[in-house]
Amino acid sequence: MKRNNGTTDRGFSLLELTLVLGILSLVLAVTMTAINDVQKRSRVEESKVDLTQESREFVEQSVRDLHQSGYPTTSMFAAAPANTSIGYAAGLVGASTTSIWFEGDVDGDGQVDVVQYNLISAPTSPAGQCPCVLQRGAQAKTAGLPTAQPAPPFNQEVDSVINSAGGANAWVISGSTPTLQGGGTVLVAHDVRYASYKTDPIFRYYDQFGCELTPAAAGAGNTNFNMVVTATCLAAAKTVADVRAVRITVNTLSSIVDPVSGNFPASSMTASARIANK
Repeated sequence: MKRNNGTTDRGFSLLELTLVLGILSLVLAVTMTAINDVQKRSRVEESKVDLTQESREFVEQSVRDLHQSGYPTTSMFAAAPANTSIGYAAGLVGASTTSIWFEGDVDGDGQVDVVQYNLISAPTSPAGQCPCVLQRGAQAKTAGLPTAQPAPPFNQEVDSVINSAGGANAWVISGSTPTLQGGGTVLVAHDVRYASYKTDPIFRYYDQFGCELTPAAAGAGNTNFNMVVTATCLAAAKTVADVRAVRITVNTLSSIVDPVSGNFPASSMTASARIANK
């Protein structure tokens, strides 16, 4: 085909078109892979932020509650009210490493509330294993002795908790994650991979001197403690009346795998509260 000026008008050859399409396909594949990775990372970070925020808010709630434990105190009345009075807060009633039970006016309405925090296995975990659910319940105190108060209904919680009773009594973390090892893929149990996150108990207790007290029994209504003996903390009989501070630790595990590390991101939240205990 000739142009008016006498030059030849040529198009692209089939080979050139094939090369261009190949290059465009390669660039598109790389771009789509990058976009997919960004989307995965975004979901991971969003899940991690949500879980961290949920844990933070729950821990802050527990600190606020514990600060009100034991209030109103008997010293605030001209005549000390009876234990059965709704204006009397018994303070710490019972405790374990996974549960705490106390009385205090936590909502400032002038009436004492019965508050309990308790750890249970999540519906998706085998009984006695984590990931767990840490629950909170509160209700107005009714007439009767502090120990006769019914456990409040649980209406708040934080999910995906992986620490429990701590130490040798820590609950197993169920599940596993595929991991590249020795040129192949093996399953690594979460109980092994996240072992460092389960060593802290949910609740730790301290007396007025900062000496740690360990619950003598597992039940939520336990009232006796043993001393963690150190050079400055000598063994002695202790009860809930000796507790002056509580430390709360909530370690959580995301349900979405990080596409870069291949792990489920874990996070830790810790806070302490002084209590006006009886």
